[in-house]
Amino acid sequence: MLIQQLSDADTVVVEILKGSRKIILVSMYFERETPIEHDLSKIEAVLRHDKGKGVLIATDSNARSTLWYNTLTKPRGRILEEFITSNQLHIMNEDCNNTTFRNHMGTSNIDLTIISPN
Repeated sequence: MLIQQLSDADTVVVEILKGSRKIILVSMYFERETPIEHDLSKIEAVLRHDKGKGVLIATDSNARSTLWYNTLTKPRGRILEEFITSNQLHIMNEDCNNTTFRNHMGTSNIDLTIISPN
């Protein structure tokens, strides 16, 4: 079921029922020119809505950090690192030879899968 009040042009939030378990799935795009705090406030709204169901977020974060196996950490990445840590979220990305993003300017790991503890 689409959760319309949490969805917009760059964010789709759905609730999935599997047996008696509910999980919230989120797909997000963080616009590079928009302050990352704008997108983090959307995640905070999802976490408030969660109420223990469990959240999985797939995002093009446009944020670089060695925490998710990028070659360097930039300011947006540092802000996102702090947000993930302070909200007890977990990054599911693994270290491997493949990067999550590639274009004519290069490669990076800016696409993340983030989950809540439950």
